[in-house]
Amino acid sequence: MKAFLVVCLVCMILLEIYASTLVEFTPTPSLDVAVPVTTKTVYLQKPFCFFDSVTDPTCTAANPCNVWLVAALSSATNIFDSNKSSSSFVTSSPYPTAFKPGMMNYFVTQTGSQDSFRCPVSGTTTSYFLVGAEGACSTTNCNGVLPEGSTMSFKYLLINSGNGLVAETKWSENITLQTIKNPDSLGSGYAGRSAAMVVITAILCVAAALLLLLLLIALILACCCRQVKTQSYEARRQPSVIGSLRIPSYDVHHLKNPSPYDNPAYEQDLKKRYTKTSTLPQKTTTVITTVQTNPPDTITLQKM
Repeated sequence: MKAFLVVCLVCMILLEIYASTLVEFTPTPSLDVAVPVTTKTVYLQKPFCFFDSVTDPTCTAANPCNVWLVAALSSATNIFDSNKSSSSFVTSSPYPTAFKPGMMNYFVTQTGSQDSFRCPVSGTTTSYFLVGAEGACSTTNCNGVLPEGSTMSFKYLLINSGNGLVAETKWSENITLQTIKNPDSLGSGYAGRSAAMVVITAILCVAAALLLLLLLIALILACCCRQVKTQSYEARRQPSVIGSLRIPSYDVHHLKNPSPYDNPAYEQDLKKRYTKTSTLPQKTTTVITTVQTNPPDTITLQKM
């Protein structure tokens, strides 16, 4: 009985030593990029502010804790959860062979120190972490590309300088990477068009041709009408002729259909003055003669 109690006490101590703090944070794809999920990479939101409340005696200024990321196939998350209590879990699944057949199908990579993810967040700091940024790398904990078209899960870890797990976040939702389509599977030409689309396209083409024709006809008619109007206007602008006189004409612009206008009063006055039957006004002269008569100072006027 005593031996059993001793074993239980040892187990509890070991669990306390290796137990980690669960942080209420779930990694999600970043919303600050247009395409957060590609064929081999994923843009994840960084864990800002979520490890601020985690304190551990092993995280000191001289030996700060670091934030790591574990990238695993969604079917291999339980494998990591069973290996995280081991002191060598950081290097137990190296990247170059992590996703080969028969391997553990996960790897861990470092993202930064705990202090780099504290609040407040600097405005110059990027809000996302790119998983797979180092391409086809070959070191144990490098940030290599993910298997194309696979379904992945991610979580952030807080690890001390002795590679011990201090805290961790929840697993992300399953994220399926995109796949490159075979060019032969893509439709080409009108094979992928429906009959309704072809009919609509034909109707639009005919309507556009008719509209262009109407515009051309309207342009020709406008030019012809303008030329006829100009000739008619020039003809109306010819001055009136009365005898040897030329009387200018003018248009009355406030009328709807203006026509040259000759002042009839002016015209009648000219006819009255300069017709052949009219007589010129007679000149009269007055001659003053002096007649000598007996009474002096007597003047006689005679009209000629």
